[in-house]
Amino acid sequence: MSLQMRLLAALPAALPGRSGRASWSSAARVRELMDRPRPSAAVPHELYQVNHVVKDTVTTADGDVTVHSLVPATDAPRDTPLDICVYVHGGGYVNGLSVAHWNLVSEIAATGTKVVVPDYGCAPEFEATAAARLLDTVVARAVDDADASGLRVTLAADSAGAGLALGWMLDRASSGDNPLTGRVDRIAMICPWLDATCSSPGTDDLLADDPWLHPDGLRVAGEAWGRQAGVESTLVSPLTASDALLADLPPARIWTGTRDILHADAAEFSRRTGCALTVVDGALHNYPFLAAPEARTARAEIVSWLAAAGPSDTSGAAVD
Repeated sequence: MSLQMRLLAALPAALPGRSGRASWSSAARVRELMDRPRPSAAVPHELYQVNHVVKDTVTTADGDVTVHSLVPATDAPRDTPLDICVYVHGGGYVNGLSVAHWNLVSEIAATGTKVVVPDYGCAPEFEATAAARLLDTVVARAVDDADASGLRVTLAADSAGAGLALGWMLDRASSGDNPLTGRVDRIAMICPWLDATCSSPGTDDLLADDPWLHPDGLRVAGEAWGRQAGVESTLVSPLTASDALLADLPPARIWTGTRDILHADAAEFSRRTGCALTVVDGALHNYPFLAAPEARTARAEIVSWLAAAGPSDTSGAAVD
């Protein structure tokens, strides 16, 4: 574990007024978090220098939602067919996109990929079924665009966003209404939150080493997000899906760290599906977004894996 990662782990305890954990340390803190506006960060100005950025509005039964598309700024025409990656951001279902998310999206686009980023509504104003209806539209459009040119569609997501993306796929598959069947090439998941009840085997064993997250706080957000579908539904907690449903998923790869209680979710998903699992000892939740050497390595791996063509390595577990 790098010095930077150690310092980041110690930071919450060093901040005035902190008890050792950040906003996710208790149910009360998460309720306070949900009471404050949590809008998405705007696309950073410097990203416009290397990308063509299009801001679109998608209208669903739940209202209008902003969807951004980033295409690398090259000499090719803007409408040149490109592989498409749909990125679903994390934030515990209560926070919008961050600058760190936009930076990773730009890195994915730099490989010659069109990245589509839905700015879905968060809890408590919105909940899982509304976000799922949005993904119905966003991903169906991506599939149509890719099919027209014979290109690929991939998914990438972090934390709660991975729970949303995976839960949506499994929920639609279980009802026989999955527009991604046979069309999504692969799914990259960063420190995924796949059980909103925080009851995956091994969660309690990781609790003492995680300086940021606690089940008591996460469960409040999970209950708000799952208030209509149910917190134990496949849509909200993908690990409740049957082995048969999980077996039908496209190739997946996960990046996770051992100082993250959600590592238990990643390990359980890998155990049940055999997907490749990159584990970084001592790394914190969503470590690829942090200012540490481990983050740079992980981002390069994520970008490369999404851009790679051909069969995906889904067997075994890679441990750093």
